[in-house]
Amino acid sequence: MASAVTIYDLRGAVLMAAFSDEQLGELVELCRVVRLDRGEALFAEGDASEHFYIVRSGRVRIARRAADGAELGLSVVDAGGTIGDLSVMDGLARSATAESIDEAEVIAVPADRIRSMLTSSPEALMSVVEELASIVRRLTGSQSDLVFLDLPRRLAKLLLTYIPEWRADANQVTVELPMSQAGIAAQLGVARQSLNSALRTLTRDGRVVVDGRRVLLSDVTELRAYVQS
Repeated sequence: MASAVTIYDLRGAVLMAAFSDEQLGELVELCRVVRLDRGEALFAEGDASEHFYIVRSGRVRIARRAADGAELGLSVVDAGGTIGDLSVMDGLARSATAESIDEAEVIAVPADRIRSMLTSSPEALMSVVEELASIVRRLTGSQSDLVFLDLPRRLAKLLLTYIPEWRADANQVTVELPMSQAGIAAQLGVARQSLNSALRTLTRDGRVVVDGRRVLLSDVTELRAYVQS
């Protein structure tokens, strides 16, 4: 059974950082916990944007799907991350689909309530602006990668993002892929066969060693230089 939502669950979200404990205490009463099975959808593209979500446990994948079934993975949100930041600001329909990679718990926060709180807190509103700016910068970087980096380099750059913070200074790291290779391919916007070819290139050059979902990054410094070359 899911435990009750607390102000500490909310406090970790950037969107909530500027709110007082009293404000969060009132907001907690309106929140609910949603439990998701592996592969279960949280919402679909085009759904009404009634809630902002905080991932309490597990991982949730955000993707766009074309009419022919083709998919583009946008991001993977881990515990502590947020989903639906844009809905808080504009209230428009969902621009992507969200589904759990594994069993997950997310906290549903009423978006309209947050909007009303933001209008009375310039500090909180500024924190939202900064968060949205970081999203735009990240998307700009992703678009640039599509133009300037070949697929092996794009894959190498993605693998580098999987290095856990506590191993940030290590030069040889084993990372865990957060989803299947099919999911990774969708996130990069390529076919599974193209991803396999890119993995073979990185493996042949001695940059990585693949063992299922575990990938050894043989030389992190060199791999970063390779991405920039």
